[in-house]
Amino acid sequence: MTTHPLSAAQQDLAQAYAGGAPGVFVSGLVWLIAGIIWQLYGINAAFAAMFIGGMAIHPLAVLIERMAFRAPKAIIGKPLETLALEATISLFVGVMIAWVMLVRAPDLAIPIFAAIIGARYFLFRTLYGEIAYWVLGAAILLVAGLALFGLTLPLNLGFLVGIIELVAAVWVLRRWRARA
Repeated sequence: MTTHPLSAAQQDLAQAYAGGAPGVFVSGLVWLIAGIIWQLYGINAAFAAMFIGGMAIHPLAVLIERMAFRAPKAIIGKPLETLALEATISLFVGVMIAWVMLVRAPDLAIPIFAAIIGARYFLFRTLYGEIAYWVLGAAILLVAGLALFGLTLPLNLGFLVGIIELVAAVWVLRRWRARA
């Protein structure tokens, strides 16, 4: 039986990035830290924490992948890595929009930021061949949407997205290990 080229590239990329779980884990920590900062210092400080922390997600995730999982570099998954890099451009545009909203409508800035992150996770289904990313993206979009419509949430959005991502990181890691 031959493996489809996309499936082979997804498997290679999943192997190189431990299914993407370390990135989801680090992102969850960034959101939790932002949630704490939001509680203590307000929305502007939380947004700054997410922006700075967001820049650290990929390097820290790669460090975890290489150190904890001894993950090799991607070989045949390289075109999918290019797709992930290209999708980062839309992430930057979304962050720019959220930043503008921080000035014009501060209550919408973090929910917009969360919606952008949630939407981006749908792409990870294609990158890693893992359906769990659709569930993760949908869960984040749900809480972001509730916040965007002004509904009261049980915790601030930083905490909620962080918790969702940490749970998803464990789930994705378990699924990746089961396939590896």
